[in-house]
Amino acid sequence: MDFSIILKAGFMGFALSLGVLLLVFYIAGIVLKVSEKYFVRVFILACIAAFIAVDAYLYYKIRISLVTQAQFFLVGCIGGWLAGILFGVTNLRRFLRRTLR
Repeated sequence: MDFSIILKAGFMGFALSLGVLLLVFYIAGIVLKVSEKYFVRVFILACIAAFIAVDAYLYYKIRISLVTQAQFFLVGCIGGWLAGILFGVTNLRRFLRRTLR
């Protein structure tokens, strides 16, 4: 088993997840002027958008690039996505709430 593939894919899933999460909150708070009371709705929307981004990345890497050991790559990327969502809901919550003011 190659742990470097899992580690690289995990970091990629984490980075994609947090990037999309921050982008959705920025657009919702600054551009659309959504108030802070809709935090949960915006967070669920951001989670769905992050999943779609990670899924598109996985489709590209597994189908088009034909990555070796695709199962380990899939496990690492989905684990990174989940870690990014959990990090967003726990440690990044205050920052995201300030974005919606």
